[in-house]
Amino acid sequence: MSETGDQMASAFVTKLAGLTSTSQSIETLSHWCVFHRKRAKILAPAWQRELRAAPPKRKLSFLYLANDVMQNSRKKGSEWIEALWPIMSWATRHTLRNTGDDKTQKSCAKLVKVWQDRKIFGSRSLDGWLDADDDETDVAAPPTAAATNAPPPSAAPDAAAPGGPARRREERLAEVPAALTGANAALALAMEAAETAASALAVADAACAADLKEEILADGFLESTEGDAEAAKRAVQAAESALSARRAALEEAASASEEVARLAEEARRSHEEKAREASEALEASAQIAVKVATLRMKATKRAAAAMAKAVAEEARNRDATPAAAAAAEEEPYVPE
Repeated sequence: MSETGDQMASAFVTKLAGLTSTSQSIETLSHWCVFHRKRAKILAPAWQRELRAAPPKRKLSFLYLANDVMQNSRKKGSEWIEALWPIMSWATRHTLRNTGDDKTQKSCAKLVKVWQDRKIFGSRSLDGWLDADDDETDVAAPPTAAATNAPPPSAAPDAAAPGGPARRREERLAEVPAALTGANAALALAMEAAETAASALAVADAACAADLKEEILADGFLESTEGDAEAAKRAVQAAESALSARRAALEEAASASEEVARLAEEARRSHEEKAREASEALEASAQIAVKVATLRMKATKRAAAAMAKAVAEEARNRDATPAAAAAAEEEPYVPE
């Protein structure tokens, strides 16, 4: 990703942090997204990561934003639709799974119906997009150009990872979160490597249990198979291969766990030092906080007195006319 792309994604993340479910908030950010639609392939993964990290009460706002962006940008180009297509099935089910209230269910159902009826994604099927009970089928890594140019079938289940059992993709660290840097990022990657090694070891253990049978190690095994020497040779070769693979997996798992332990200890020491420094700074700022609070109270009183004086003076110069200034609440966003 170019430097300009990094800056664009960072700016988008900042804007998403202030996203609310009001029409003004969603439409304002939607206009920005449409304007920068040529960067959709860079911005869509950032939208997915922030949706994943958002608290349950904010997740629906992300779907509202995606809906507004896709509908308002499709006349100008298909950039956003192609960028969001690979992740929207996951996004709706993730929102339903992590929120689960009636309002969210109805809103998600309405959104999917709108997308289907208006053929936002063309003739592609949206079947299963509301199946909140399904396992995670998240495209954990940002979609590649090939993925966005060649629309995949909807909701394809996650296949087993090489060397290990299938896992829910949301439990995997496809890439280091942008907030992690330095030692923290190294620790996150090391933990992922340790999990991968553990999965590979589980597969090697199963293979070893199947091929390295007790009868092969028993005294007299070869003598007992004189009638089929070739079969005995194949059995011994399979046992040797399984044992060799298991030993390699054990070595990799041990190395990965040692690296995690080393980096975790470094991180512990670093964070203990940061915690100590933060505590000292907090204690040192206590007196300043008291002074600022005192100044705020005095400023509030002075402002109130000045306002009262101004009101009284205005009342003397003209007839007081009651004016009710009701603050209008922001209109909630309603997907159309």
